[in-house]
Amino acid sequence: MFTVDDVAYTLKFNTKKLKTIEMVAKTSIIAQIAKNDGILQYQTLETLFSLALVEENTNEVVKQNEAVKMFEKLVETNGQLTVNGQIVEKLQEDLGFMFR
Repeated sequence: MFTVDDVAYTLKFNTKKLKTIEMVAKTSIIAQIAKNDGILQYQTLETLFSLALVEENTNEVVKQNEAVKMFEKLVETNGQLTVNGQIVEKLQEDLGFMFR
């Protein structure tokens, strides 16, 4: 998804992470995607990103506070809509059953 200091990072979603994310966000992610034509609130995007970010080669989970900083920088560099699209695309890839 992106690289920082020669380390590749990606998002990895599964049902356990989804449950945690929905508990933290206090909302259904698929309901938010459907309700808002795929555009999620900034806080929801940050939660999705910070709880699903891993180092691509090791699958090591990135600490949440570090992931939040990376998210903020990624949004500033690429724009919120671009990052939104990348996150929703990764959700579709990892949790396709949600979109059927």
